[in-house]
Amino acid sequence: MTDRETTQADTIRLAIESEIFSGSLVPGTSMEEGRLATRFGVSRTPVREAITQLVQAGLISKSAHRRAVVSELDPGTLLDLFEALSELEGSAAFLSTMRMSPDEKQHLMTIHESAADNLRRQGDPNDYAKLGSAFHHAIVRGCHNKILIETTDWMSLRVLPYRRFQVMTPGRLKKNQSDHDTIISAIVAGDAEIARDNIQRHTLEQGDALMRFIALNKTKSVERLPRAVNEEYSL
Repeated sequence: MTDRETTQADTIRLAIESEIFSGSLVPGTSMEEGRLATRFGVSRTPVREAITQLVQAGLISKSAHRRAVVSELDPGTLLDLFEALSELEGSAAFLSTMRMSPDEKQHLMTIHESAADNLRRQGDPNDYAKLGSAFHHAIVRGCHNKILIETTDWMSLRVLPYRRFQVMTPGRLKKNQSDHDTIISAIVAGDAEIARDNIQRHTLEQGDALMRFIALNKTKSVERLPRAVNEEYSL
């Protein structure tokens, strides 16, 4: 894919994610590539890439020789994902506290300060979410354990869209930044146990916040979409 197609795929993916979490796209809705391409004014290539990413995240289901459809958001599975990720990130933070180089810690601080600046300017929440992901990514990289990094990266990919949208819960951005303050302070101070405990609590709370966001924003499909659209996403 070209850089332009990659950017288009990201735009399409974010739009579909938003509509799934808000309830505009209900479970079982068909995601037809041609209609998506027409809606966004692009070729099928970035649409196909966006759908692939959404399938990887579990937001869309697609079996052989069948159209992609919006998956059912199972609260139990979502919370299990965040619980597993919290344990992995906790272990990574514990090791990172002892193993991160001064340059790696400075890089982590730079990300954190950029996120704080975004909040002060009331910047784009999507930009803040990217910085939040980079913050967690830097901590995981700092553990210098190849197996733990690969496993955590795989799990992080699964929860990426959920993590992005949980920050839309009222007050969550400031709480998220406050949590990061506590985590980075523990890492800089060399307190591995505090760093581990706080990132575990932080990640578990993200899962809880996501559940609240979905509950507050989802409405019954019959109130949001006509029957014809429920049967196939008319874009």
